[in-house]
Amino acid sequence: MSSKIKKDPTITKQQRMVIDIIHTANWLDEKISKILKVYGITHPQFNILKNVQAANPVPLSVKEIKDTIMFTNSDVTRLIDRLVNKGLLNRETCSFNRRKVDISITETATALLDIITEEFKITFGNFYESEISIEDALKTSDILRLIRK
Repeated sequence: MSSKIKKDPTITKQQRMVIDIIHTANWLDEKISKILKVYGITHPQFNILKNVQAANPVPLSVKEIKDTIMFTNSDVTRLIDRLVNKGLLNRETCSFNRRKVDISITETATALLDIITEEFKITFGNFYESEISIEDALKTSDILRLIRK
């Protein structure tokens, strides 16, 4: 941020914190989305893939995916359809409950996520580990969780 920009004296320190969180979230989203674009997926699609990968080998239902994603999107089914069409997710009828659809990750997606993880390491390096102490990271996480309460 430029030192020439004047800060509004009526903004409290807590309001300034919220503004900084928004700026940081936008900055991170921009960097992450730029990497993902190269691989033909969006940030919400990446989030779905990571959540399904975390559950692997247990498949997730569409409802479980909706409950675990970090963005609000009523169109999760459409995003899943696109990932199935790209060969990154599998969709199968549950063998125990024919009304439930199981979503699982493909080997192609797992390999892609490995590549993307390496790209993240190259882009971000170990900045967070070298510049932010464990104590500050835990304190920041606690504050962010408090805000989302």
